[in-house]
Order: sequence, then structure tokens, then C-alpha cells
Amino acid sequence: MASTPAAMRMARKRSPISAPMSQQVVAGLAVISDAALIIGSGLALQDILDRAGSDFPSYLAALGAYALIAVLALHAAGSYRFTAIMEPARVVARVAGVCLAVFMLLIATAFALKIAHHFSRLWSFSALLTSTVLVVTGRVLLAFALRRLAAAGRIGRRIVVYGANEQARRLLARIDSLNEPWNHIAGVFDERATRREGAVGGYPVLGNLGDLIAWARQHQSDEILIALPWGAEERLLRIMRTLAVLPANVRLCPEFFHEELIHGRTSYQYGMPMLSTFEKPIAGWGSIWKRVFDLLIAVIVLLPAMPLLLLIALWIRLESPGPVLFRQKRYGFNHELVEVFKFRTMHQTESDPMGDRLTERHDPRVTRLGAILRRLSLDELPQLINVLRGEMSVIGPRPHAIRTTAGGKLCEDVIDHYAVRHKVKPGMTGWAQVNGWRGTMYDEHHLRERVAHDLYYIRHWSPMLDVRILMLTVWTVIVGRNSY
Repeated sequence: MASTPAAMRMARKRSPISAPMSQQVVAGLAVISDAALIIGSGLALQDILDRAGSDFPSYLAALGAYALIAVLALHAAGSYRFTAIMEPARVVARVAGVCLAVFMLLIATAFALKIAHHFSRLWSFSALLTSTVLVVTGRVLLAFALRRLAAAGRIGRRIVVYGANEQARRLLARIDSLNEPWNHIAGVFDERATRREGAVGGYPVLGNLGDLIAWARQHQSDEILIALPWGAEERLLRIMRTLAVLPANVRLCPEFFHEELIHGRTSYQYGMPMLSTFEKPIAGWGSIWKRVFDLLIAVIVLLPAMPLLLLIALWIRLESPGPVLFRQKRYGFNHELVEVFKFRTMHQTESDPMGDRLTERHDPRVTRLGAILRRLSLDELPQLINVLRGEMSVIGPRPHAIRTTAGGKLCEDVIDHYAVRHKVKPGMTGWAQVNGWRGTMYDEHHLRERVAHDLYYIRHWSPMLDVRILMLTVWTVIVGRNSY
């Protein structure tokens, strides 16, 4: 079927862009913006706070080192990925955390080299605050400007789809649902007459494979997405070889569109590309870092807190008969049972090792001291022993007792994938707890939200996320919501 003038006009109307939008160029702009704002703001502050201009080369060298290390650290943290740049709200905390970490590293280096006296303390902290605010603001403005240019048709990606079938219809719906103004879909092509409809997913069918070659050369398409069954290997090879003459990205689209599958990562394994639908959440250097982090926090907290722990233990023995520690079997890493330690907060005769009965506000089973310990989360401190033994982490999904219920149902009966949260070690605190999903689970909604937050942590784990949760935990304990 030849391309009709009407169809071609519709295609041009859908793809009115003036210049292609390159993800590499966008990342480069973000790098230049970050470095320029760090160095520029630091020099401006140095000029304002030190009009004499003393030791200007040292200030310039320090700013250059700060900008270089910050850019490298932001790159390692994934802050220069296209999605991170175009959705800056998702990485504000990450950018701020990296800037602070790099600043602390430079401060420590300056003290170690005995050159800290060359720099004004007022300037140092002012430069940190100002540069962080400007970098975040710069990211927001860059994303806003690029979105405006894309919406106006100045920049974008010209996209065509090959395959007028249900797979293509689902692909087009997926792209439309992203609401990304830089994606300009021109239309659909297919060589089989039986599949040539007037439109697919609201986009015109413009012709066959030969028409696609001619259209792409005339309009300089950026992306050609092939939406055909992977089982048609010979046909796919012929089409791919035909399209190889075009200076465009040619991509073979998946046959599946389920959320749990499309979030997989493609990697080269066993001599061929494979889609990793699930991977170990924490492995390699990540597991080493997490273990070091756990040991460091456990030691830092336990050593100075030892007198307080001994005082609490003595008070528990004096207030009510029974052991100081309460031991309870809970599900841990790989769904294995772990004996979790806590300070005993209930009367010994009222203890509930299986977790059959939910704890309530003003629960009569709780002792007076136990109520205080629960309010301040001090009853959890003995779990640092579990951390030292490698059974738990400081940060991770909170372990539940064997017979924990939500709305009168066992957790595994409410959520089919409940055990997925056991892919990492359980933690003393976690993403769910700092987001308000802590305490007793009275209904299924509470459990679903808690598990959803636990799964978010597992999928998005990073060292910076652990540090963020640790800092938020301190505030959560001070506020004391849902602690009883």
C-alpha cells in the first residue's frame, strides 16, 4: 500500500520536531550545569566574603576538586540517567546527599593534609548550602526548559513502529501513557496486507517496508520500533537487515508488557543477551558495603549505650519477674526463621512468642517500663546483637512473627508475594517504618502498604537510601507515632 498524501500530512503533524533529542546530550548539559553552578557559586561567595581575594588559587582548586568529585559521584549514583534528569523530583534527596558526602570527604582530606586553615569556615558551609540549592534548582530548570522545547516541537524523537498488530497497539498505548512530550510517533508500517488497517492505536498505517525506508530517509527518523513476534526469526532477520541501511536506532520490542516483566534488565550472559526479570537485590560490593555499614552502626550505638542498656535490664528485673530479653521466632533472610531479641516489655505470663495477639494502645499486658521503652523504640536495641551475628541488618524490611495477622488473616494469606520481602535481611528499621507504616497492622490495607514499601526498598536499594532511612528513623522515634 503506497503512502497517501493525507497520511503523510498526518504523520508530519504528529512529528513536528526541528532537532533530535539525544539522551547523551541531555546528560552532558546536566554535567556542565552542575559543575558550572558549583564553581560559579563558590567563586561568587569567595568574592563577597573575601574582597581582598586572598589565596584565590586555593579556593579555585578546592572548587574544581569539589565539582569533579561531585560529578563523578552523581554519575555513579545514577543522577545523570535520562529519566533522572527529566524527573528531578525523584533525585532531589540523592543529589543533596551526594553533595553533602563529597563536602565531608573534602573537609576530612583538608584536615588530614593540614590545609584546612587556608579556607574560611563561613565560606565552606555557605558554598555547600548554596551550591546544593543551585544544583537542585538547575536540574529543575533544565528539565522544565527541555519539556517546554519538546512540547513546542523544537526537540524530540521521531518514532515509527513496524507491525500493525495487537503487539504494536499495546506498545503505542504504553508510550502514550508515559506522557513524554519528546516522543513523537509518526505512524505505523507493515508489509502484510491482512494487517493493514487505517490506523493502529490512533496512529495511521503509512505503508509497507519499502515505504518505511523512503519515509525514514525523507524525515530522518530517530527510532524504529519493530513490534513482531520473536518466534518469526527468519522474517525478523530479513526486516532487520533491510532497515540496517537507515541511520536510526532499530529496536526489537518485547512481546510482553506486564509491569513485573518490563522492569527487567537486559544483560549479556552465557554468550547471549538475556532479560533478568529478578536479580539479587544486594550483591557484590553492595553486600560488602551493607555489612560494613551494619557493623559500624552497631558498634557506634552499642558502646556508648551500654550503661543505658544495663540500667534498662536492671529496671526490667526489678519491675516484674521474668527474663530481661524477649526472644521471638520471626521470618528472616530467605524465609528462614531467626530468633529476634527485644527487651521484655510485657509481663512474663502475658508473653506472646508466636505473635497470635495484636498489641493495642494501652495494652494491659505491657508493663509501665515497657510502655516507655516501646514509645522510644528502646526495646528494639537488643536487635543490634542480631545485627552483629549477621542475622539482621540495621536497615531492611521489619521481620514479622510467625503468626502475624492483618485483618484477622495471616500475612501470607493476604498477599501472594508476601515472601518476596525476605530476599534481603530483615532490618531494625525500614522504608515502610519511616513512611508511617509501623506499629500494629489492624487491616489488610496496612499490610499491603507495608509490603509495597518493603518491595520498593528491595528494588531501589542503594547505600544512600540506607543513610536516608537511618536519618529519618531518628525523627520518627522522636515523633513517636504508632509506637505502643
